[in-house]
Amino acid sequence: MTSGTFRSIEIESISVNRAGRQRKEISQEDIEALGESIRKIGLIHPIVIQRDTHELIAGERRFLAHKWLGLTHVMSQYADEVDPLELKVIELEENTRRKDLTWQEQCLAIDEYNSIMLQRDPTWTQSSTAAALLLPEGTVTEKLAVAKEIKAGNSIIADAPRFSTARGIVRRAESRKGDEVVAQILEMEGTPKKEEPESTILNTDFREWYKTYTGPLFNLIHCDFPYGINADKRQQGYNHEELGSYADTEDHYWSLVDTLQEALPRIAQESVHLLFWFSMNFYGETRERLQAMGFSIDPFPLIWVKSDNIGLLPDPERGPRRIYETALFGSRGDRKIVRATSNAVSFPSVRDSHMSEKSQSALEHFMKMFVDGSTSILDPTAGSGSALRAAKNLGAYYIKGLEINEEFAKRANERLK
Repeated sequence: MTSGTFRSIEIESISVNRAGRQRKEISQEDIEALGESIRKIGLIHPIVIQRDTHELIAGERRFLAHKWLGLTHVMSQYADEVDPLELKVIELEENTRRKDLTWQEQCLAIDEYNSIMLQRDPTWTQSSTAAALLLPEGTVTEKLAVAKEIKAGNSIIADAPRFSTARGIVRRAESRKGDEVVAQILEMEGTPKKEEPESTILNTDFREWYKTYTGPLFNLIHCDFPYGINADKRQQGYNHEELGSYADTEDHYWSLVDTLQEALPRIAQESVHLLFWFSMNFYGETRERLQAMGFSIDPFPLIWVKSDNIGLLPDPERGPRRIYETALFGSRGDRKIVRATSNAVSFPSVRDSHMSEKSQSALEHFMKMFVDGSTSILDPTAGSGSALRAAKNLGAYYIKGLEINEEFAKRANERLK
């Protein structure tokens, strides 16, 4: 019997090549649920078979539901009579279940299937796609979101080793999107997304500047306060007269920590990351102070090892040279990271324009975790400006630095250009 290109084919004449179908197992529950639907409203989409061999091409679940119902015939189409677009849909249905596809290919296949079905039926939804492909709706939603990033050229997503990794990056990016609204508001109000390099690093004292600040709030604060270990009075292997010096007493360190606590309501968004360099002399006290400010601080510091073996030697007769520096990392408001990086990295020390300059390469390594196009960063003691250069290279949209030393501020702005 023929209805257009639909034919009622005897079920016993249809063969299923299970080895070649590369699809997941179909549960008996799925078969029975579909069977009940077919019993009530009939078969909406015919199965597709080869003309000569009657080998099943698409519709195994529908085929098995007919067998479960005890039916002798099933409405079918021959593959050579199916519209090319329909064949494409069939191919995509099969591809989403193949085990030999990469996770990227599977995401893109689901995305293409959803797009074609939406073009054919404006009422089609992600739920429809999930039902058609026998996938949980949440899985389809996540795979479509990942596919969107792959098609947009997001190499971080496309190069992720596993789907779970890519999914995590997309989820975290979604949670950070509120900051894009801030950027849009700035543009609408005529405020530039990035200040001109000449005014990015201001020659001012953080302890006074914050009291009158009324500009955009920041979602990343990078603190490299003087450690309070009298480094300005110790030989570190380079010429202080050429690179300049700065106050480095314990009192000075804690006064800046106090200022940070007082300034937060005026400078920080509710959701904000903190990268805070410190001396291990004050590890416990510093961590407690930051937690008291509302930051959730990772107990394991980030570590920059100076691969050229340069560092302080407090007591050459009794102790080792200190060739690594540590930073605490944390957030307020459960701010998500962009992607994970290792918490230790090795790069040579830098002695270009400041007596205590951080490696820009090390900073970029750590900042990959939390800097993207939604980042607005404040560095209240910018020094050489290496943290701001690192953030700029990673795409931060708004940058502000403060530096009390006029010569340091001048050098940092020149290098930022």
